[in-house]
Amino acid sequence: MRFFILLSYNGSSYCGWQRQINGPSVQESLENAFSAYLREDVQITGAGRTDSGVHAVNYIAHLDSCNDILIKEQQTLIYKINAILPTGIVLHNICQVADDAHARFDAVSRTYQYLVHTKKTPFLNDYSSLFPYPLDIDKMNSAAEYLVGQHDFTSMAKLHSDVKNNICTVTYAKWKMGSPGIITPYEKAISSDEGGSFIFTISANRFLRNMVRAIVGSLLEVGRGRQEPEWIADILTKKDRSAAGSSVASHALFLINVKYPYELFKKS
Repeated sequence: MRFFILLSYNGSSYCGWQRQINGPSVQESLENAFSAYLREDVQITGAGRTDSGVHAVNYIAHLDSCNDILIKEQQTLIYKINAILPTGIVLHNICQVADDAHARFDAVSRTYQYLVHTKKTPFLNDYSSLFPYPLDIDKMNSAAEYLVGQHDFTSMAKLHSDVKNNICTVTYAKWKMGSPGIITPYEKAISSDEGGSFIFTISANRFLRNMVRAIVGSLLEVGRGRQEPEWIADILTKKDRSAAGSSVASHALFLINVKYPYELFKKS
């Protein structure tokens, strides 16, 4: 039997989603927790990789098991697994799916958010990136429009990645002012201060390694006034990583949603 799980994690203490030999991963922690509770070897496949330090809200993964505890005692299982997991990872839900359903290959879109603040604050540093310059949000959104559609994102991808091509279809890319409440209880105080806090949201059918961070770094160059919005189109055409802006820090990046062509986690 195959099951999808819904979880969130704080990536600060992990080398990313995928198991690594050089540090702890979210995948490893989950597999250890499920294996310990179910008393069997459990392997878990995620919706995609996230880099070291990147966070996820409502992340999807799947596992296979014939243990009927996953059907008959789901609430107890969720409670027990959460008791085993480190504090930086939380299991929200679990549901049985078709045996050929796949958390990674069946996903039709993924959405990321990146948080930026331009004024010093003691409350956002762990989850938002300080960029201490005035930003023109209208110019950044004009620049972001060049990302929408099907493009080759070689200029905004980590070099020498093990992918067949760098073609991605971006369906949404936009900046807005404000800081989400999941990050800080001081949202209103921060977002009401003009120019203080910004959120970039981007959705696509797939993302390359380092892609979002390179995109944000490039858009910030436009927002700061060092480049014009049309520069983004020029970057994409060149297919050269050195043509784009520097990658921003990973600690302010969140994977916030993964969509599938079928319904999951139905409410009883």
